[in-house]
Amino acid sequence: MVDIASSLTNLQEKIQLLLKRTALMEKENLQLKASLTKEQNHVKELMDEVQQGKSKIAAAMVNTASMQPSDKEALIKKVDHYIKEIDTAIKNLNP
Repeated sequence: MVDIASSLTNLQEKIQLLLKRTALMEKENLQLKASLTKEQNHVKELMDEVQQGKSKIAAAMVNTASMQPSDKEALIKKVDHYIKEIDTAIKNLNP
């Protein structure tokens, strides 16, 4: 009889431990879900920013396409000049 009582007490302790673990896991699950939602919203915001950037690039390309040939040539020369300056700076950094 004493053996049954100790077994029941032992079983009850294990059940209480499992209940505590379950409660902790449920709490952690809720925190993880909240964190996931927050990160998904952040990713959505970043994707929106990327899309806006793509739209701006597309608009800039349209503006470049509709430029006068002389203006377009001047812009190309300016960009080429900047590229040459960058190349020179890179060469100076690497002796």
